[in-house]
Amino acid sequence: MKKVTYDLSQIIEMSDNDPDFIKLMVDTFIEEMPVDLDYLALAIKEEDRENVHRYAHKIKPSLELFGLQGHLNAVVLESWGKGDETKDINKNFKFLYQELQETLIQLKRDF
Repeated sequence: MKKVTYDLSQIIEMSDNDPDFIKLMVDTFIEEMPVDLDYLALAIKEEDRENVHRYAHKIKPSLELFGLQGHLNAVVLESWGKGDETKDINKNFKFLYQELQETLIQLKRDF
């Protein structure tokens, strides 16, 4: 079994361990993250810097809230979207995508 990729401690703390709130946050993440990830992937494929920045910026707080390392990759993608030519966005997106796919599987299994 793979290591759990997410950490709900921030959500637990902000909700005073309210199981309904935690479930709502998880369900929202499961519902919205794949859509945003698809838009981000399309923007990267099309080298659409404005939308890469927009979607990386949009998902970054959720990644941090769920304790995912991918928030660091989102920062790189966000920076590239602002015009930073030196970043390897494909490598960063690949890591982010893989981590999110595993996290979504785990969250669906656990909730």
